[in-house]
Parts: sequence; C-alpha cells; structure tokens
Amino acid sequence: MSLQQLAEDMGLKVERRQIPEEELATLEEAAECGTAAVVSPISRIDDVDMDKSYEYCKDGKPGPVCTALYKKLRAIQYGDEPDTHNWVQVIE
Repeated sequence: MSLQQLAEDMGLKVERRQIPEEELATLEEAAECGTAAVVSPISRIDDVDMDKSYEYCKDGKPGPVCTALYKKLRAIQYGDEPDTHNWVQVIE
C-alpha cells in the first residue's frame, strides 16, 4: 500500500486488479513487492502453454518507475526524506 501511495504522489494512476494476458505485451515495467524486498523488478514472464515470453528488464536493471519508488520509500524509511504519511515511528 505504501508503494501505491507513493505512485499516486508521483502522479501515476494506480490500479489494483488482475492483469489479463493480452495486456502483458503492453507493460513497460513489471515488479512485485513485499515487506522485506520493498520492490523487486520482474525481468520476464513466461507463458509455457502458449510458448510466449514477455521481457521487462532487458538490461537486468529495474526501470525508472521501479527505481524511483524504491529510492523514495527507502529515503523515507532512513529519514532522508520527510515522512508525510506518518509511516515511520522512531523508538528510543
């Protein structure tokens, strides 16, 4: 949810839905997220039944949106940027 909020803050349209296979070819970037990983780029999705592959990280590096989201969230977590959503709690 934090990455969705940051994406909206960046002016991106955020949708939470299943992606039909016919849309896979239209994506410029793909990623997955989790508590520890923050955001991990998906380099390729294979459809073995249809013998198709969809590539997103041709150079092995995350795209600009994934990179920006990762850097922004980590900067908030480390206190390098303001936490405007009150996500971080300092415990002494």
